[in-house]
Amino acid sequence: MGKQAKKVEVSILNQVYTFVGEDEKQIVRAAEFVDTRIRDVIKDYGIVNTLNAVMMAMMSIAAEYLETKERVDKVEDRTLRLLKKVEEFDVPCGVRDRWQT
Repeated sequence: MGKQAKKVEVSILNQVYTFVGEDEKQIVRAAEFVDTRIRDVIKDYGIVNTLNAVMMAMMSIAAEYLETKERVDKVEDRTLRLLKKVEEFDVPCGVRDRWQT
């Protein structure tokens, strides 16, 4: 049986938002992350317009996400190639049987 969805109130830039989800801790963590990123942009760039600050924060988050995704894709590719080499490696049957248990 899965978790039950519930309403979670969070504050971003002193504005209260209600989200519905199963993982309250993750919703709160995400809201805190977004709030911090927007506040950092406002502080670092002196942006007054909230929409501009949100867009700058989103661009920063998107750039980090894309860079991380690219790294993960490379690691997955390398891992798959390594697994393929390991599977092709010829070992005595007794040793192989111990690996599979």
